[in-house]
Amino acid sequence: MKINWKVRLKNPYFWFGLVAIILAAVGAEPEMFTSWGILVGQLKEFVSNPFSIGCVVVAIVGYVNDLITSGISDSVQALKYSKPKKD
Repeated sequence: MKINWKVRLKNPYFWFGLVAIILAAVGAEPEMFTSWGILVGQLKEFVSNPFSIGCVVVAIVGYVNDLITSGISDSVQALKYSKPKKD
């Protein structure tokens, strides 16, 4: 499995998607972000639930997967990039 992590981490849309997966997994609601205690409590509840963690792992694998290749690896062309490709 070869993934060009350097390029993916430079792409802001990668981070938007990753944050969205995590916020959905913990059941984020606007009230959570008004208090550190509420946020920490929700995160503790999430971490103690193996099913939730498994769902996040599956969602991240699906998100990271390059859909135009077989398997999870990036294409040979994508592995050669040094920055995200412009259209």
